[in-house]
Amino acid sequence: MAKKIAVTYEKGGCGKTTTAVNLAAILASEYNKNVLLVDLDKQAYSTSYYLKERKDIENTIHEVMTGRCVPEQAIINTPYKGLDILPSCRSFSEIETHLMMMTRRQEYLLLSSLKPIENKYDVIIFDCPPSGERIKENALTAADFVILPLIPDDFALPGLMQMSEEITEIRRFTNPNIKVMGVLITQYENTINKKAYTQAFKSQRLLPVFNTVIRKNTKLSEAINHHKPIIECDRRSNGAVDYLAFAEEVIKEMK
Repeated sequence: MAKKIAVTYEKGGCGKTTTAVNLAAILASEYNKNVLLVDLDKQAYSTSYYLKERKDIENTIHEVMTGRCVPEQAIINTPYKGLDILPSCRSFSEIETHLMMMTRRQEYLLLSSLKPIENKYDVIIFDCPPSGERIKENALTAADFVILPLIPDDFALPGLMQMSEEITEIRRFTNPNIKVMGVLITQYENTINKKAYTQAFKSQRLLPVFNTVIRKNTKLSEAINHHKPIIECDRRSNGAVDYLAFAEEVIKEMK
């Protein structure tokens, strides 16, 4: 059965999608895992990252969760071996209303919707939105592990505390076995402030922190523009080196 990882945080712009798309590609290409990337954001950034040229997408995660199709009818192969994607779309914004109108077990809809394909993959990665409480609750209820990308600055601590409270609630009510794999420091720079905040986050005991930090790197932006994983865009760049090291930590944590 697939190991399910939710990549989430309380605010946008902290590297959630960059982390999700690159982790998915590295697990598939470097570790020969069958990976499904599930785009849970109405902005559909993960979808456009790997399916830029696809104009014929009919079914998405929206149709799957509303029962209009089965997962196999929505999953699309990416250009990269071992990596499939369950795309999103603008209409996915309506999922919050759909979940709100459910009279029971709304927190388990994503989990039950993906149950038919769980055994077809080694890893399922949820790219979560910065907003949308019910879909995030669904992702955390379905996940075995959580990764929390954040930028080391003054705004990160309140978000980290809020995520800790949310995960505590999830453990209490819907998913007692969920594990925080770690906080991932992103957009790291070798400045006094960034170094101080990074050290502070690594010293806190609220949540575990990955040893790897993702350095701020123009090659990561170029990879986004080219719609390629960083290891395909420039394997020797800091971005590739960092995400490869991060993926190695993830593999160890999943065992």
